[in-house]
Amino acid sequence: MPSEVFSCEYPFDELTINLCDRWETGLLLYGRAELTSAGDDYDGEFYVSAIRLDGGARLARPHPLGNADGFEAELFRRIAAVIENDRTPAGGHAAELFAIEYEQSKETDYDLFREIERETILEPVA
Repeated sequence: MPSEVFSCEYPFDELTINLCDRWETGLLLYGRAELTSAGDDYDGEFYVSAIRLDGGARLARPHPLGNADGFEAELFRRIAAVIENDRTPAGGHAAELFAIEYEQSKETDYDLFREIERETILEPVA
């Protein structure tokens, strides 16, 4: 049975992207990325499902089969490539945050289940 999809928000600031085969520091990006679990077969791994820049622009993950060759799609791909790569500073931070949040969500679910189970046992039979 597939588990529930988990996601969390990763705030980024002064994010640099790879442009013209180098890390471009003249373009610094600020915003939040939605990190979503990659699925049951990829325990603890994530992908960027959406990005919201601090100015309000929302970038959706381009569909791989669609015609996603516009500026927004390319910007999404470049930002996601940095955040999904754990060898970059931002990617390392995102991976660490996702791991912590993912584990806490599993503990919370377990604790909630135990609490409900305990309350059920302690309920008086009417």
